[in-house]
Amino acid sequence: MDGIERTVLVVDDEKTFARRLAMAFEEAGYRATAVHDGHAAMAALERGMPDLVVLDVRMPGMDGVECLRALHARRGAGSPPVILLTGDTSPRVDAAALVYPGSIVLSKPCSYDDVVVMAGRLLAAPA
Repeated sequence: MDGIERTVLVVDDEKTFARRLAMAFEEAGYRATAVHDGHAAMAALERGMPDLVVLDVRMPGMDGVECLRALHARRGAGSPPVILLTGDTSPRVDAAALVYPGSIVLSKPCSYDDVVVMAGRLLAAPA
């Protein structure tokens, strides 16, 4: 890391996965917060904008793609990069990542380290 503590919001309805992924980010030097649905994510984003958001695509209520759209509707070009985690291979998910700059899709299953490494790459990429 570059000496700046980066912040990450992890959004996944699988509570154990979200908690462990947040711990992996913290072990890598990030400050991480985990929430468990899209509405809680939007509330967390209102309180403060993280440097990166990790969104599970399949969640009850507001899913990850809807959350991504809402984030960009509110923040536009000022939105943080987003990693969409999914086992869903539908074109809808890939299209969402293409439409919103700074968004990528990472297929599940993946390791916590895979997500942390991808986050580091996204955060190191020139704006």
